[in-house]
Amino acid sequence: MSKRAKERFSIGQLSSEINVTPMVDIVLVLLIFFLVITPVILYSFAANLPQSGGAASAWKEEQEFLVTVTDNNTIQVNGVEVNEEGLVKKLNDFFPPDVQKEKNVIFSGGKKASYERVIVVMDILKQHGVEAIGIR
Repeated sequence: MSKRAKERFSIGQLSSEINVTPMVDIVLVLLIFFLVITPVILYSFAANLPQSGGAASAWKEEQEFLVTVTDNNTIQVNGVEVNEEGLVKKLNDFFPPDVQKEKNVIFSGGKKASYERVIVVMDILKQHGVEAIGIR
């Protein structure tokens, strides 16, 4: 070792140089690790797809409650025109109080429907226990 190197690393003196060798070792190990693991991760996901039969028929039985305010401010429930009282009746028929079923409604509004009418219909839905309103 040269005299200058001995002076630099003598006991009691601090060195302000960064030793990058351990950092380079760690970076290379991580690079190799990710190069090996990435293809395994990309092709190792399993998909649990539903089988035909019972599950498909249960899905078909599940209907949605679609409320629409049309461009001329009329209310439709699943394509059938109703007034505000008819909306409440259809809501009670679709979600009977004795059946424990989440009250989820899908709402759709026409481009020319008045904002006031849309808010009135949403208020009716919330007042009658609808938990979630999805907007389409």
